[in-house]
Amino acid sequence: MTFRLVYDAATKFKYITQTLAKINDEATMAVTGDSLIFWQMSPDKSTLTILRAPSISFSEFEVEEETRLLIRTDELNKVVRRAGRNDTLILEKSPDENAVLVTLRDRKTGLTRVFAVPIVDLEPPEIREPKLEGTTRFTVDSDVIKIIIQDAKVVGDTITLESKEDGRLIVKAEAEEKAYTWEMRLNAPLLDIDVEEPSVASYSRSPLEAATKPTGAADMVRGEFATDYPLKLEYTFQNGERMIIYVAPTT
Repeated sequence: MTFRLVYDAATKFKYITQTLAKINDEATMAVTGDSLIFWQMSPDKSTLTILRAPSISFSEFEVEEETRLLIRTDELNKVVRRAGRNDTLILEKSPDENAVLVTLRDRKTGLTRVFAVPIVDLEPPEIREPKLEGTTRFTVDSDVIKIIIQDAKVVGDTITLESKEDGRLIVKAEAEEKAYTWEMRLNAPLLDIDVEEPSVASYSRSPLEAATKPTGAADMVRGEFATDYPLKLEYTFQNGERMIIYVAPTT
């Protein structure tokens, strides 16, 4: 055995795999002595996703050898979508197997289903997290991000974020005589905001829409951006998993 990870609530893992599959069909998966990590870049290089699940997120976390591999996220998502609310998710790999075994085990009936998710590459390069210094940081409820995307969808394909010295965050979308504006303030609906320097940046709606997939599992979203810099969205889940998504600005 190279590793064996047991995640008690398989249905909650769907939010992770749905996001990964939405952004790219493949991702680098790493199992270290204390974490499960996924890295992936979208095919158009507009979106970088990093998921870290610490060992405390799992009821069992056994690692005999640290491993990094390239896995099919679309296939992994298909398997996890089969999970019922009573299922436990088990991820395993043996040294002689060219697949990650994904087991769904019903805690009540003991029914066990095992799927083999193919490994694309056993030595993929590591994708490093960028070191970006945002000049505007804010926190909102997850539902707010979904509302922004759905509202802007009515108008156009580009969303602009603009922060002001007085603590306002203005969201805009414009296209062919149509316009959308949402002026946010502290407690309406911002949970907090820190404007180190007024900032403005525009982002394509499509990658932002993919970046909202984790909102079903996280209560809040932390955002960070600067003028013409990538937008950083950070989600923290109930079991300690943390997903960070970077979305490149439009040019």
